[in-house]
Amino acid sequence: MSGVTDLPQTAYLVLGILATNDEQLTAGEIKTRAEFSVGHFYWSPSVSHVRRELIRLAERNMVSHSEVHSGKRTSTLYRATDAGLAALRGWVRTLPVADQVVIKHSVILKTWLADGTEPELVIDSLDQHLAATRRRLDEALWSRQRTKEVGLSDDPKLRYSIAVLNYSIRALYGELSNIAQLRDEISAGTAEDPVGRVHRPKGQLRRAGGLLD
Repeated sequence: MSGVTDLPQTAYLVLGILATNDEQLTAGEIKTRAEFSVGHFYWSPSVSHVRRELIRLAERNMVSHSEVHSGKRTSTLYRATDAGLAALRGWVRTLPVADQVVIKHSVILKTWLADGTEPELVIDSLDQHLAATRRRLDEALWSRQRTKEVGLSDDPKLRYSIAVLNYSIRALYGELSNIAQLRDEISAGTAEDPVGRVHRPKGQLRRAGGLLD
């Protein structure tokens, strides 16, 4: 679809919030939904940022909008269109496999948005992410070893480099552990309720009162 690939991740976050709730929301309400859901592991954008993405999405006919009046106040409500939902489905099916370890964790965001849809695809993508993370860990361990072999432990620059490498190595070990646990829980249908977890047909996203075909 033209214009989809150049959308930033926050635009898909906005689409995901609208799709998950299947309701009309203002920019402020979208920001609040993000803060109490994906904000724990990704990012909660400002209202102004949400508005910019809504304008971008509206230009591509991925969201519709309507005006509502309450006294002297006018609010704009947004809803994801069929084109927007199609773009979102396409985006969550291309899970990233080599993202760096950052606070805005797009792997977890897409895994959350793909809840219950094509679990085999999600697990495969998480496996690829684990493999890419292991490669980065091996590279960091090799770099640290090579730096230590220089033998100039009194060199401030080398001590700084080793400190940064140690931080990166700890972060990569943590990433491996957390993603491996997530992958195993998804594979088992969640550790808390492996039997009662709802399984939806492939290619569908959840929403209140129904599913996205």
